[in-house]
Amino acid sequence: MFIGKLAKATGVSVPTIRYYETLGLLKPVKRTRGGFRVYDEHAVLMLRFIRHAQRLGFSLKEVRQVLRVWRRTGNPCPTIHTLVVQRLAQLDEWLQSLMALRERLQHLAQVMETREGIDSSNNICPFIMAMEPLSTEFSYLPPEWRKQRKRSRKRRKTSPLTDWWWS
Repeated sequence: MFIGKLAKATGVSVPTIRYYETLGLLKPVKRTRGGFRVYDEHAVLMLRFIRHAQRLGFSLKEVRQVLRVWRRTGNPCPTIHTLVVQRLAQLDEWLQSLMALRERLQHLAQVMETREGIDSSNNICPFIMAMEPLSTEFSYLPPEWRKQRKRSRKRRKTSPLTDWWWS
């Protein structure tokens, strides 16, 4: 099947399939004389695995690692187990940090509701400055809390000839 049919069969966009190819996650079976990619049913299974693994929290780097082990040995389960144990430890760390943050914010909300301990000496918000911060910063924040970075558009390069032509 061609890449468009593969995209429809899996619900993965054509650019994403091409991106997975550049990462080495997926390979076309062959190419036609015209250079079109041709895939088989194995590619459908691969894409479903990749997407499912991503939904379970695996990064594309980890998926590539698992697929390399699978291609080499045929049994990626020990590798997956190691990755899962590492991820669980990381999640436990995040949960502890989030619970500590939740307790601080609850306390801050209570203090602000009762308006106790106001000292407005050149502070933007005296309640914030009176609250003891956490000892560590978060290594993980939910996507909606992260800064949204706008990608800068690359300016098209022009030459003196094209500038002269269009002016």
